[in-house]
Amino acid sequence: MYCVGCCSEPQVPTRPADVTRPVASYGRLMNITTIAEEFARTRILPRAPVWEKSRAMATAEIREAINAGIGSIRIGAEYGGLGLDYSSTGAVLRILASADFAFAFSLAVHSSVAGSISEHGSPAQIARYLRSVQSGELILSVCITEPSAGSDAAAMRTTATPDKGGWRISGSKAWITNATSADLFLVYAQTAPEAGPAGIAAFLIERDCPGLSITAAYDLLGCHSIGLAGVELAGCYVPNEALFAHPGEGFKRAMSGIDVARTLVSAMCCGMMEASLAFAIEATAERSAFGSRTIDFQGVQWMLADVATDLSVSELLFKAAASKLDRGERATIDAAHAKKFSTKVALSAVAQCMQLSGARGLLAETPISRHLAGAKAAQYLDGTTEIQNVVIARSLRPRVNQAL
Repeated sequence: MYCVGCCSEPQVPTRPADVTRPVASYGRLMNITTIAEEFARTRILPRAPVWEKSRAMATAEIREAINAGIGSIRIGAEYGGLGLDYSSTGAVLRILASADFAFAFSLAVHSSVAGSISEHGSPAQIARYLRSVQSGELILSVCITEPSAGSDAAAMRTTATPDKGGWRISGSKAWITNATSADLFLVYAQTAPEAGPAGIAAFLIERDCPGLSITAAYDLLGCHSIGLAGVELAGCYVPNEALFAHPGEGFKRAMSGIDVARTLVSAMCCGMMEASLAFAIEATAERSAFGSRTIDFQGVQWMLADVATDLSVSELLFKAAASKLDRGERATIDAAHAKKFSTKVALSAVAQCMQLSGARGLLAETPISRHLAGAKAAQYLDGTTEIQNVVIARSLRPRVNQAL
């Protein structure tokens, strides 16, 4: 693969000067929703048990989904993408997560980085990467988390040092989605440790860059199609053209991206809860006990009703956060509420539905068994439940001052 800045720059379309946030048309949303539903039914559901048994990332299927257009949901329409807003993006990811959360999250990370390249990339970066990103030739990953800096991203120790017309990057990244198969990494690194968040920049680094290596995939409880592994950077040299976000801008973009990610995780939790509820309703309607269908027992009905209520509230919280993002407003608190609540109730809701389904809920080939692992994973991704509490609690401080 070529390196950024090594070749002459191809001509690319000029980004419009007055870019506004994209709003999905009904026709485009319905088309991509149909594609996502078909893909989930024919490609994800039959293959997901295989990914778990082999403990491997769904690399081939991710490339298929990208090539089918699902990976372009956040790429600007001016570059041939769908340019969906966040509400519509959540609707698509919810469909995929109803079949397999890890697959949906993997694609969400790719789509997020792809959208960021189309929005913030230099003309050279867009020309070199975007077409291959849209075709599925390139799978994308983002590297923020480190072994000693997870929720506290500002404390990252990976460094980027100026060196002969470029940068020398060294450090370790951990828990990186898509790492086992990614072709291009968006790496965040500290350029001036004394500057704190203001020194953090971001770089586009190709997989075959000398000094970049991938650790063995993590052996997880589930969710292996997410492709989690560590990324080691041992003096990776990249030219200045690889700089994606200048020092100071890097941390702002990372935090803005976190709000989006938390909101979309909420949508994906809704997908898992919806699928689990449908599974439990079908199972209890088919099973009989003491001369009656189990679904006819009031206790069972109330358990199902509790799951339905948690799902409805999660949907509302997602919509509140996504609507703010669609309007270009800050949604940090709304995203924290949505992720905190939806991930908390998703775990209990899936477990409840498994219990209602009887022993068949334990079968590895059933989606509900994968959803249990997915719901737990969702509580860690893009900030733990405890971090959401920190964010929400901080927003309450002005009220405390007003009360004094």
